[in-house]
Amino acid sequence: MAIDDGTPADGTPKGSAALEASAGAQLRRIRLSRGLSLTEVAHRAEVTKGFLSQLERGLTSVSVPTLLRVCDVLRIGVGDLFAHPVDQVVEGGSRIDMGGAGVTEFLLTPADTTAFQVFRSVIEPGGGTGGPYRLDSTTIFAMGVSGSTRLIVGGETRMLSAGVSTSFSGRTLHQFDNPGTTVSEVLWVLSPPLLRTTREPS
Repeated sequence: MAIDDGTPADGTPKGSAALEASAGAQLRRIRLSRGLSLTEVAHRAEVTKGFLSQLERGLTSVSVPTLLRVCDVLRIGVGDLFAHPVDQVVEGGSRIDMGGAGVTEFLLTPADTTAFQVFRSVIEPGGGTGGPYRLDSTTIFAMGVSGSTRLIVGGETRMLSAGVSTSFSGRTLHQFDNPGTTVSEVLWVLSPPLLRTTREPS
């Protein structure tokens, strides 16, 4: 079994997309509520114990695939880590942590929106998800807002510049990055949304 230290598979350097302490603390709280040790979760998620410890303390960034593996081991959805807006008028959105390096993301839809979910990603040059992953969404719509973002869906490259959009199944392996020299921005619409899916220990 390969052990991952959390570094994105494409070698993207760790950066400003590090999990905030609140999200890391939530991972730790859920782990302890499951009665799981750092060693056990790290082994099952194929990361090192030291990396997981840093992740829980908000001291490192994590690729999206690695974060999803940790969530799967803890029997939660990544949506359980989101701070969902509660007001019907959302100004700027709530900062969320879906992993990746050099990626800042915001949730733009209120907590009671059940049909879809809208995110905004701001991607630094060289930033991205750090590898391919799947989400539990039937449909993902993506539209470039600024810059140039490389989206790879099922092995097919789709370049998103301002005003260019595409749709695909979230269950298809996909990843994105910014291959350019300026910041890029993408608007995402997911249906159904990534809701809180916390499952109690059996």
